[in-house]
Amino acid sequence: MRSFLFLIIVVFAFSCKAPQEKKTDVGMLTQQVIGSYEASLPCDGCISIEYQLELESDSSFIEHITFLGNPNGNYEVHGNWHADGDSMLTLNPGRLAYKIKVNANGSLVIIDAIENHLEKQPAVLSRMGTSGTDQSVLLNDIWVLEAIDNIEISDADYNRDIPQLEFHKVDGKVMGTTGCNRLNGTYTTSGNNIAFGPLLTTKMACLGKGETQFVQAMNEISFFKIVNLKLYLLSGSTEKLRFKKVD
Repeated sequence: MRSFLFLIIVVFAFSCKAPQEKKTDVGMLTQQVIGSYEASLPCDGCISIEYQLELESDSSFIEHITFLGNPNGNYEVHGNWHADGDSMLTLNPGRLAYKIKVNANGSLVIIDAIENHLEKQPAVLSRMGTSGTDQSVLLNDIWVLEAIDNIEISDADYNRDIPQLEFHKVDGKVMGTTGCNRLNGTYTTSGNNIAFGPLLTTKMACLGKGETQFVQAMNEISFFKIVNLKLYLLSGSTEKLRFKKVD
């Protein structure tokens, strides 16, 4: 009788034992994550962190990091990566990311970062070209100038109006004012790259140096970024012009 009861207890104990968590097939995971990823990440002290990560089949990686608004904020970092059974990637020696979680949908999430800039929102990396974010749609608005070369403008620099730009995505037209003269022209975008066609202005004589600075900066623009209802026009990673949306 005791043997029978002992057998029942043993069978019951094994039947109640929690199933073991299924581990990820590391070899399959390694093949699945090979490719290029990108994200625009929050930044303390700059406009944003533009981040690209290339995971190569030979277990090497390349990080391309741009701290927008910082002229010296461009980095390219090379290292090696490996995957483990917890769907985790480790980068060594990563400049920004260290530990990365692989999601079931194929996106990556930085869960342990070298840079302390990623606490405000999840740092999700999408495969290049699949993020669906098109900032040129947000560009389609009216913007009034706030700063040139990261220096707040002064009303004294403009004897008529504060410079404004109005973008029309449908026909690729841009219009506005230099602060004194009317401005018209064209623009094209590719991702966050922007190129202005010939910008024509009226020829009214203007007091102050504001118009000259504004027009010169417009001729240097190659990149744009919209963050928190602010439009930044940049030359490379250097901020040239900052605008706010017209209320």
